[in-house]
Amino acid sequence: MSIGFSLPDNAHNVHDNRYRFIGKKESVDILSFIMAGGRGTRLKVLTKDTCKPMVGILGRYKVFDFVASNVTNTGIPVTLIASQFKSERLNEYIGDGRIWGYDKLCRKLEILDPCKDEKEMFEGTADSVRKSIEQIDVYNPGIVLVLGSDHIYAMNYREAIVQHGMTNADITVMTSIIPDSKVSNFGIVKTDKHMRIIDFAEKPKDKDLIEGFRLTPEMKKLLGIDDPHLNFLASMGNYILFWDRLKRFLNFPGADFGKDIIPAISENSGNLYAYIFNGYWRDVGRVQDYFECNMDFTNGRSPIDFQKHRIWTRKSNLPFAQITTGSSIQSTILSPGDVIRSNSSIESCVLGQQVIIEEDCRLDHCVFLGADDAGLYSSYTKRPRDTRVERGSSLSRVILDSNVWIGESVDIGPHNGTPEERKEILESVGLEPYSEHDGDIAKGDFYIEPDAGILIMGHKNSSGKLVLPDGLKC
Repeated sequence: MSIGFSLPDNAHNVHDNRYRFIGKKESVDILSFIMAGGRGTRLKVLTKDTCKPMVGILGRYKVFDFVASNVTNTGIPVTLIASQFKSERLNEYIGDGRIWGYDKLCRKLEILDPCKDEKEMFEGTADSVRKSIEQIDVYNPGIVLVLGSDHIYAMNYREAIVQHGMTNADITVMTSIIPDSKVSNFGIVKTDKHMRIIDFAEKPKDKDLIEGFRLTPEMKKLLGIDDPHLNFLASMGNYILFWDRLKRFLNFPGADFGKDIIPAISENSGNLYAYIFNGYWRDVGRVQDYFECNMDFTNGRSPIDFQKHRIWTRKSNLPFAQITTGSSIQSTILSPGDVIRSNSSIESCVLGQQVIIEEDCRLDHCVFLGADDAGLYSSYTKRPRDTRVERGSSLSRVILDSNVWIGESVDIGPHNGTPEERKEILESVGLEPYSEHDGDIAKGDFYIEPDAGILIMGHKNSSGKLVLPDGLKC
């Protein structure tokens, strides 16, 4: 739903998303281009061996599932996916796209991977589209949605597409309303009352500059915003453009939409508009944001109605979760294959598939990705492994990557010392801290987020698991 922008009753008839044919050239009204090639270094251990769109979230999903499902729920007929960094698992996960309803007839999907096709590597968001012009031109789309794949939200893009057509915008930037504390993490925009963008700034740091983008009381009233903490419009990293104009804009120098292309459109007197999305939207590119997003869904009031907004993901054949007598489970998401043994207490946690919690354990504000996706991918082992916490262990503010085992009577949490002190303890038992090296190489078994003390434990590799020894306290 848009805010502060009224649509006529018949507005949804502007685009019906059907195929059309012009001569011998196949053509579609709308095409989605999903940018899924980012490395995701800010997630540290979680993206050491995989790309950010393939990181597990909310127990059963991958981050990629959300944008793919949004495209499906909108009914867009053709989708091109630009993958790149450690793309093998993402490409195999997507497969032929049947999870999201791609049947190669009414709906088509293509993966554009410069690594696989030995093309020149994508250097940024705009560059990924620029280097895919030939593939997009095959479908001769009227409108192209350029979508990021590292955000958690459920959205039907139809109303944004309609607004784009009605305003005849050169570019429509999808935006979300954010609090003051998040401003420096995003590109922010300033609009007039008609949602025309009159100024923008990419991840601003200067306080005086930021203040100029603060929503006025009049704008907040117009937009129906009552929350005193929500005062800025942030770009969601999603853009809508007419294809013939987008091709011209890609002649502007620069590799990124936010830093290069949007400023160039503005400098050339372009017609820029914002579409304001007022649903739940979270960027999960940083450790703390990823952690907080998982926690948002554990309080009993899911910020996304999954009955109304279906998110499609690969199904597993694991059994239902089991909870043994005497255990207490509060504000927690469980997944297939989970087993909670007796006398354990779990509060505000998100547990992925095949997590085994033994007797007398205490978990508080934890995110476990669960078993890896073995069994879903033909190139990996046939049997899913598990994540296991042995008897009597206590974990607080911990993220466990796939297949991590915690020994007996282990105590992990910020209460055990500063991040540096805890780092020394983990190194003393042979674990390696996360580090980045040349050539997109990352190493290490763990990372401690310095502000909130969140510990991420990674896995060793696809054939082994990381084990924390009995009695460890860190």
